[in-house]
Amino acid sequence: MGEYTFLSLETAMVEGARYSATMDLHSVDTYRRPKNLQELGDWQPTWAWLAGGTWLFTEPQSQVQTLVDMQELGWDELTVTPTGLTIGATCPMQRLISDRVPEPWIAMQALQRGVQELASFKVQTLATVAGNLCLALPAGTFAPVMVLLDAEYELWTPAGAMRRVPAQQFQTGARQTILQPGEVLRSMHIPAQSMTWATSYHRFCSASAGLAIALVTAAYDPVAQRVRFCIGASVGRPYLVQAEGIPTTAQLADLLDAQIPASAYLDDTLASAAYRRHLTQVLMARSLSDLPC
Repeated sequence: MGEYTFLSLETAMVEGARYSATMDLHSVDTYRRPKNLQELGDWQPTWAWLAGGTWLFTEPQSQVQTLVDMQELGWDELTVTPTGLTIGATCPMQRLISDRVPEPWIAMQALQRGVQELASFKVQTLATVAGNLCLALPAGTFAPVMVLLDAEYELWTPAGAMRRVPAQQFQTGARQTILQPGEVLRSMHIPAQSMTWATSYHRFCSASAGLAIALVTAAYDPVAQRVRFCIGASVGRPYLVQAEGIPTTAQLADLLDAQIPASAYLDDTLASAAYRRHLTQVLMARSLSDLPC
């Protein structure tokens, strides 16, 4: 069996230097920092993966007794290859802004908007794209971009099993994903062709620092001469809305209603379902005017 790392929570926080002293999880009594998955053994229901920690430490996690830190697994890559862009599970968001990619990959702007819309520079150096995707908030800033660009996710279990799934299948609802207990989002891959698409990103919040109540990303594929949209925040999970060719503004209402049922729109204290549906169409029109088509 591989070597284990067990530390008190206090020692772990000092060693990691990633968390503020005001962030405390009183139920946690064990901290593990494996260098490979084989060190973990059987996953336990009281364990939780720890990547950037920017959300995990913001609210009580009474069911969590052990934190499994991913930082030593070497999953922080942001890799450019002829096949596309690969983002590792612990790659901090800030690298999407600071690292360079091929000049034709103009869709990188949509990923960068996801960073800028979500977090201040203080959080960007710690927070991870994978963590944001696994949290699966309806207002998440990255999931719609990943679906829009036909990303594929690689999922691993502690036992070493692996599977790949389209981004469109990953989030199934508000705070719901297809991840099984112990399964982790290892990496995200965006095809090189998708990275060349022109994109647009619009997000509407009811308050300047609040959660979005509607989010629309859009892309134009110059090869296929088609426009597509991905809708977030107004619905519980990202919805891909595809047009046959280039729609007009007048066609957007029918296009939207044909591919997203009325029952999919959220209705809560932030906004009614009808208002979210209206805003979604407005943002689609703005996105369409942004695209060079």
